[in-house]
Amino acid sequence: MAKLIAGVAMSHSPMIMTSEEAAGEKGQRFLQKAAEMKKWLKESGAEIIVLISDDHFNSYFYDHMPSFTIGTDRCEGWGDWQIPEYDIPIEKELAKHILDTGLASNVDFAFTMRMKVDHGHTQAIYFLNEELDIPVVPIAVNTAAPPLPTMERCFQVGEVVRKAIESWETDKKVAIVASGGLSHWVPIPKIDSQKEEDQGLVQILKNGRQEIEQLDEYLETRKTRVTSLKTGPVNEEWDRLFLKLISEKDYQSLRSWTSDYIEENGGNGGQEIHNWLVLMGALQNFENQVAFYEPIPEWVTGMAIVQFASVIEQKNSTTAETKSV
Repeated sequence: MAKLIAGVAMSHSPMIMTSEEAAGEKGQRFLQKAAEMKKWLKESGAEIIVLISDDHFNSYFYDHMPSFTIGTDRCEGWGDWQIPEYDIPIEKELAKHILDTGLASNVDFAFTMRMKVDHGHTQAIYFLNEELDIPVVPIAVNTAAPPLPTMERCFQVGEVVRKAIESWETDKKVAIVASGGLSHWVPIPKIDSQKEEDQGLVQILKNGRQEIEQLDEYLETRKTRVTSLKTGPVNEEWDRLFLKLISEKDYQSLRSWTSDYIEENGGNGGQEIHNWLVLMGALQNFENQVAFYEPIPEWVTGMAIVQFASVIEQKNSTTAETKSV
């Protein structure tokens, strides 16, 4: 059977690509730690990455908004925020097995044979798998368009993902990566906004990409909304509470967090921690370590990286360290 061996949960921000220097030494430390995670995943022997992130109204709109979507055949990047339009290799057999296992376990994934993903997924590719030498199973979680799946449901989906991996009849080694969060406030209007200046974008969010007559204009408007921000609010206290609960493996508390509570304290962008809950559901018995955290308002986000290692690896690592001493 396949073996689940490692996990990485990390924040993403489009500002990394457009304003890397603005974050100074804090930003450079994040990039260095991301490079270390890439090296660690390679050294772990990971042969497949299950990649969990969200869409930012590029592929999914209110005309069709699934809670969980899995790519089963082809996957391309949108090429947003100066990230390449990757043609991402999919591990089709595992993707189909996760889909089937979900259906047998009362988790009805939406699925697509022609998936397109934006920077939520592709920034993780850029930092952890840029050479595309590790095939991917992409999963998209709705973190943008309320009503959102509950944190409890995300955790349950993670448990099903693990069940699927460990019942897949192969000797492949599988890692899980979750991309998103922590606290940040995205300048996208609420769907019920009555502000006159929001109405054009609200209509697009309601009607979907096929209704966009001037796609370039729409994309430029969205880009301007974000790049015009030179700094943004970050709730460091809330971020650190979230990371503390992870460190203590108090997943029960995190499973009880509501979307309203998250938005109040972590912003609409903070809803991306739903992606992390899927990973935690799969890796709940793994040892974890907060590898990085800094509030980086220049990137408009609380930036974090958490490393998840199997108990066996932790014991082997400790033994090796003891012998070296």
